[in-house]
Order: sequence, then structure tokens, then C-alpha cells
Amino acid sequence: MTDQETRDWDDIDRRLAAAYTEHRGALLAVAYRMLGSFRDAEDVVQEAFLRLRRALLAGERPDSQRGYLVTITTRLAIDQLRSAQHRRETYVGPWLPEPSVLDDPADAAALADSLSTAFLVLLERLSPEQRAALLLHDVFDLPYAEVASILGKSEEACRQLATRARRRVRTDQPTPTATSTTEAQQLANRFFAAAHDGNLDGLVALLAPEAEFVGDGGSSGRGVTRAIHGADAVAKTVRGIFRRIRSLSGTTQPVWVGTQPAVLILAPDGALAGVWSLVVAGDRVHAVHGMVNPAKLEHLGIPLTDLAR
Repeated sequence: MTDQETRDWDDIDRRLAAAYTEHRGALLAVAYRMLGSFRDAEDVVQEAFLRLRRALLAGERPDSQRGYLVTITTRLAIDQLRSAQHRRETYVGPWLPEPSVLDDPADAAALADSLSTAFLVLLERLSPEQRAALLLHDVFDLPYAEVASILGKSEEACRQLATRARRRVRTDQPTPTATSTTEAQQLANRFFAAAHDGNLDGLVALLAPEAEFVGDGGSSGRGVTRAIHGADAVAKTVRGIFRRIRSLSGTTQPVWVGTQPAVLILAPDGALAGVWSLVVAGDRVHAVHGMVNPAKLEHLGIPLTDLAR
């Protein structure tokens, strides 16, 4: 290798290091919302940077490294969503995205809504390209001209994709959410207090008539094998699970999943057994999302346990 080649390689590595520092967070934000998995998002973003490196070594100089990386990340995520369809069909029990746990929804500012389990579940009903168009334009505020470049389609086609996606999300969404995070947290406090106390009537009173409980345990055997519907059935399920938690001296710790009030379910030694988040609309709980699949909790960096053990 000549001295010039060495200098060129060093220059490329410096460019990559700067791009990694500047753009990695934004790319992970896109990839996670596309895929609902932090592990898969990390893989996609890593591959995007590897492709940028190969392009630079080949002599390419993208007009915008950010634009190049967002395009590659989005297209890789679309490909992964398409290949994941069969895996989702054979998944054991209900599927939920990996929870994005926050101490305060303000931590994620204006993007916190799009981190909620309820929103990501709605996105699962869209085609991969509809999902990308909606996220890039409505969540990340990219103009349709840029969305069109990323997806390799016309601006009009991207507008249509986003419009159809928006219509589907609005149709499937429950009634408007609580007017403030304070109200949502107060409702969640009452709900989990009733669960701790085994107060069946209190739980039913806080649940919407059409409420559902969705528990994702994957192949671990810890989740429910189907969604449970109706306030009475959900209340009985929640009471039964919390009776078991109390018998094992488990505790809960309030957190947020996006803008959804949630709790960590903890073993007596502080190890994590699960994350439950609520879908709150008005003065009722419309859904309980229980993530107890250990493989989908590893990203939180908390030691895991199995309360049943």
C-alpha cells in the first residue's frame, strides 16, 4: 500500500467516525420504529455504515452522508420487514415490539408518541413501504421529495402511501388519549393499585368494555397464547397474575413506554421479569401490553429473572 493509499484510508476512517457520531442516533430511531426491535435496528444501522464505507473506498462521495445512510437504513428495514412476515406468522403467541422504556416521556420529546407499544402495533398492520412513508414524513418530518428519493418512488406515490397509512392508523386507533401525561399516570396508578390489591371491581371500573390484554412471552412459555378481550376477562387475568406476583414478593416500578404509562415487574432482588404498559384513552384503560419474553427485554440492560422460578 502506498503512502497516498494509506492517507486515503485514514481519511475515510475519519469520515466514518464523524458520520457515526453525528448520525447513528437518528438512524437507530428510524430503524427501531420500522422494525420494533432494538437488536434488529442495531444490525441494520451497522450494515448501513459498512455500505457507506465500501462506497467511500470505491471512490464514491455522496452529496449527503446523512441522506445516504437514511436511505440505506430504510431500505434495509423494508427488506427485513418483508422477510420477517413468515417469522411473525409462526411466532408463539401474540407478538409485541420490544419496549422502549423511559423514565419520563419528555426524555424523547416530540418523538415519544411514536415509541409507544400501541403505535408500533398499529404500524404492524401497514405494508413495509406504507410504514416507511408514514414514519419518514409524519414522525421525522422529511419532505415528500426526500421520502421519494429514499423509497425510489415518485412524490405522488409516497403521498398516497402515507395517506393510506395515516387513514389505517386513525381508523384502528382508540378514542383520543388522555389530555396529559399527568392524567394518564394518575389512571395508571389507580389501575396498578387495584391490581396489587386484587380489587376486581376496581379493575373492571377502570377498563373500557372492549379492553384487551396482550402478553408476549414468545417461546419462553411465560406469556398468554392469545389476546384476551373484554373488561371482565382482562380484569380477572390481571388480578390472577398480580396474585402470583405478590406470592413471590415481586414489586413494580413506574416507568413509561413512549407516552404510555407502564411498570417494570421486578423480582425481590430487583431483577426484571417483565414490562407492562397501558393504552389510556379518556378515563379508561383500553389495552394492557405485557412483555415478558426475556429475549425482548435484554436491551434494557437490567438483569433478568423468571418470577415463576
